[in-house]
Amino acid sequence: MKKYIFLFFFVFLLAHSDEITQKQKDIKENERIVKQLSKKLEDLAGEILDNEKNLKKIASEINLLNGKTLKLENSVKTQIKALEQLNNQNKDLLKNKNQIEGKLIDLIAKDFAYDLAIPQNYIESEDGIIALEIIGNLDKIFNEEFLKISKDYEDINKKIEDKENQIAVINTSLKEYKNQIDELRNLRKKQEVEIAKQKTDKEIYTRKLSSLQVQQQELRKTLNQLKIIQEKQEEKVVQKQEDNKEKNNIKQIGSSFQTSNVKRYVGAKTISPLESYTVKQQFGNYVDPIYNIKIYNENVVLKSTNPDAAVRNVLDGKIVFAKATPTLKKVVIVENKEGIHTIYAHLDKIAPGVKVGRNIKKGYIIGRVESDLTFEVTQKNYHINPLEMIR
Repeated sequence: MKKYIFLFFFVFLLAHSDEITQKQKDIKENERIVKQLSKKLEDLAGEILDNEKNLKKIASEINLLNGKTLKLENSVKTQIKALEQLNNQNKDLLKNKNQIEGKLIDLIAKDFAYDLAIPQNYIESEDGIIALEIIGNLDKIFNEEFLKISKDYEDINKKIEDKENQIAVINTSLKEYKNQIDELRNLRKKQEVEIAKQKTDKEIYTRKLSSLQVQQQELRKTLNQLKIIQEKQEEKVVQKQEDNKEKNNIKQIGSSFQTSNVKRYVGAKTISPLESYTVKQQFGNYVDPIYNIKIYNENVVLKSTNPDAAVRNVLDGKIVFAKATPTLKKVVIVENKEGIHTIYAHLDKIAPGVKVGRNIKKGYIIGRVESDLTFEVTQKNYHINPLEMIR
């Protein structure tokens, strides 16, 4: 019974092995996509450019190998025919070799028979003398025939060796051809996989690029509504979007590029909104290397090194905005002294005590983020690089 259960289990696994392998591949690719989504825009762009070079290299290798394979293919048919002929010739030679070996054995046996001891009284007789003379002549004939057959045997062995060498050369050539066919097949499979990855990465990159623009536009709109930036800036963006509605998505992403009024921060350094982080997106101009689109980043993106990290208010001030938005998750804006506004976007949680109109101190916990925090600073219609402000 156990034997049948084991057999059933084995057959089941065998039948579903391809499905399991494919699911494992899908899981691995999904994990890769999640990883790509969390990368910096410029890092992802770098990977895409590197992969473009890799794809060109693979294509070049395929073309080179394809050329070699075609050359070999032209001679393969001839070589296969030659191999068949050589094998047939070799069979005939081996057959002849066996026949010669048989003749040699017969000669040796006959020679041995004539060399058997002859009685002394017979040797001294007249018949014996005649017999000895005949045997001597026969020995001479046997020796001559033996030498001839031995020479034939040596020649046929040499021919067999030559044929076997030719067969070995052709087999090596055919093996090389097969190896090149296998290598070509593997390269094409690799190319298909890399092209699929490249397509996915470009889609991710385009989405991230588009999302970045949408988020910046929403943030500008919010700042405009709060009279933190001039209204005409937002109007320019909207107008450009309307003018480019008929263009493709990539062009639409680049159509809203605008430089911002920027000034240096001259105040005292303050705390950072996150205790532990890396800078995922820098402030200022970014030229997209894939589509050559210019983007002006008016904020920085700080990636927390800890999940569910507390977000701290960096300067004393009053909360002027605190709510969830369609693309920026939860947003808190604080009005600070000397016309400064600090903007915290992509919050996963807003602290219960955060209410519009409330005054809060530096270091007050305004919310939490799982990973990325978008941090922006303005001063009287100018943008400031947030990294100049924080320690």
